[in-house]
Amino acid sequence: MLQTMSDQPNSPRRFTVIELPVLPIVTQTLVMPFKYLPELVKYGGIPLLLIVGIKGISFLLERQDVSRAVTSSLMMVAHFVLFTPFSVTWTKLAIYGRPAIANDPPIAYTKTRWLYLLASTAMIIALAVCAGPPLTLVRYGQRNLDNLIVMEAGLGLLVGILLFLIGFIRLAFIFPAIAIGRYAGISAAWKQTAGNIERLGAIIGLTFLPFYVIRKLPEWWIGYLPPGVAAAAMGCLDMLLIAMTTTALAGPALAYKAIVLDQESDPTAPY
Repeated sequence: MLQTMSDQPNSPRRFTVIELPVLPIVTQTLVMPFKYLPELVKYGGIPLLLIVGIKGISFLLERQDVSRAVTSSLMMVAHFVLFTPFSVTWTKLAIYGRPAIANDPPIAYTKTRWLYLLASTAMIIALAVCAGPPLTLVRYGQRNLDNLIVMEAGLGLLVGILLFLIGFIRLAFIFPAIAIGRYAGISAAWKQTAGNIERLGAIIGLTFLPFYVIRKLPEWWIGYLPPGVAAAAMGCLDMLLIAMTTTALAGPALAYKAIVLDQESDPTAPY
C-alpha cells in the first residue's frame, strides 16, 4: 500500500492510495454473467431484443443506400438509450449484490438512469472533441492523396485518443457513483483514481478484451464479412456480444467499491 502525506504541515491526516487487485477484479467481472445469469436475462434480455430489431432496420436502410455513418450513429444512440437501465442495475449488482436491485424495473428510466445517460453522452461528446477534428483531417488528406496531412493528422488523432483515454480512466468512478446515488462531482472522481491509473486502465482493458476478441474471431477466421443470411446471423451475434460487453462495467464498479466504499466502511483504514 502506497502512502503519501498531506501537504499541510503538522497535520495528522494521511492520504492513502489503495493498490487495486487487478486480476481478482477482472476475474470477478468476467464470472458475473454466469453467476447472475437470471439477472442478466431479466435486465438485459429486452434491450438485446430491441437492439437486434434496430440492427435489422439499419441493415435495411443500408440496402436503400443510406449512409453507413447514419446507421452507425443510429445504432450508437440506440445502444446507449436501451442499455443505460441495464448498466445502472448491473453496476449496483456488482457493488451490493442481489438485494440492491430487487425493486429495479427492467427497462424504465428513473432519475438515476437519466443522469447516467447524461454522463455517457458527455463522454461521447468528449471523444468527438478529442478525436473528431484530426479524424476529419485524416480523411481529407486521404481523399486528396496528401500523405503529409494524413501523417500529421494521424499523429493528432493518436494524441487525442490518448488524452481521452487518460481522462476517461481518471473519471471512470463517475459512473458507479451515479449508479448507486453517491455522485460527488468530477473533482472527487479524479482524486479517487489518483495513483491507480495503470491498474484501473488494465482492469478496463482486460474486462473488455475477451468480448472484442470473440467479436473479431469470425472475421479473422474466414477473412471477410459474409453476405446474406450469414451476415444477418453474424449481426445478431455481434449485438449479443455488444450486450455482453456491457457487463464489463462491473470492473470499474468493483474498483470503486475497493477504493472508496470499502475504505469508508473500515473505521481503521488510514485516509
